[in-house]
Amino acid sequence: MRSLIVMLFFCVSAVFGDNMDILLDRIKKGGEQERAAELARLNRFLSERNNAAVLLKNTKAEYEKLQAYGRELSSKADANERTNAGLNDELRNRSGVLNELLGVFKQSAGEFKAETDASITSAQVPNRQNEITALANMREMPSADDLERFWALYLEEMILGGRIERFRATVIDQSGEKSERMIVRLGAFGAVGGGEYLVWKSGMIAASTGQPDGGVRREARAFERAAEAQSVAVDPTRGSLLELFALRPGFWERMTQGGAIGYFILTLGIFGFCLGGWRVARLLAIDRAVKRQIADIKSPRNDNPLGRVMLDARNAETMLDMELNDLEKGQGAIKLLAAAAPLLGLLGTVVGMIGAFQTITLFGAGDPKLMAGSISLALVTTMQGLIVAVPLLFIHGFLRYRSQIISDRLESALL
Repeated sequence: MRSLIVMLFFCVSAVFGDNMDILLDRIKKGGEQERAAELARLNRFLSERNNAAVLLKNTKAEYEKLQAYGRELSSKADANERTNAGLNDELRNRSGVLNELLGVFKQSAGEFKAETDASITSAQVPNRQNEITALANMREMPSADDLERFWALYLEEMILGGRIERFRATVIDQSGEKSERMIVRLGAFGAVGGGEYLVWKSGMIAASTGQPDGGVRREARAFERAAEAQSVAVDPTRGSLLELFALRPGFWERMTQGGAIGYFILTLGIFGFCLGGWRVARLLAIDRAVKRQIADIKSPRNDNPLGRVMLDARNAETMLDMELNDLEKGQGAIKLLAAAAPLLGLLGTVVGMIGAFQTITLFGAGDPKLMAGSISLALVTTMQGLIVAVPLLFIHGFLRYRSQIISDRLESALL
């Protein structure tokens, strides 16, 4: 291979001649330039390597420094966390009483708001509800001024609740109409005005839908007009008991709860009372006529049993029997009605109890309202039977007594 290159070199030299010197010179210069460039690159590489080593050394030193600083910060952070935990525990311990105070304050304010919402005293101080609502909805620790204001409102309600005051107010009557009138507030329990008991409803003063009987209302009307101390009935439930009066059935409403059996008992009672009243009036009239006839025994008249017997002396015994029978007329029917009324009431009781047991069988005993109709029938018919029977028994006894007296007078006069 080397011999081939040498031969090729000599051939090229023979061909080109002097140009080879030039080429050789160029080759030498090119080699020197390349060596100089290579040396420059080598020096630059060595310089960069040295710089990189210095940079690496500096970086490592900075890294170690940062690591040490990080360990220091981590140590400080751990110490700070321990310090914060201790401070938080101390803060919780110190603020526990205050947090409890906030809870108690909000609870008390909420209960007081509910109490004043239902108190008729709010009619005289209507703007206080906004203050109480704001206090009840507080989410931050109340200040000393807040506590003092709450105490003042509470004290004001206590004072107003113990007073009887007269003032003008807008009242809603039972028909829904509003009117301005003078009322008398009975502490925090209610008020009276216009002879009616008034209650506090939805921020307004209204006449109670249920009013007590006339005697209590007359007492309230007298109390309303009185200039000095006087007794009056008070509803301690602030209107709940008064509202129950509206649910209380009246006499005729209770009578209708007896159903068909109750109506039949009442019909028999009305018939028996009418018959008994007629017979009582008849016997009293006969007794007066007989007394007048006895006073004027020598002049018999036809307007009384004794006079009719004396006028028909031939048939005196027969006439006396007829007159005595006439005196006892209707007593048997009244006695029958007095005996039948309780039995009919018992019949209604049995029918009502059967209905109640059927309701229990179908729907269970969970809702007493489902059995109310049957129980009303069972109890009301018994009451109706006794209401009819007892007076009829007294009427029957009175008729027997008066007829016996008249019979004795007739027999004594005829002997």
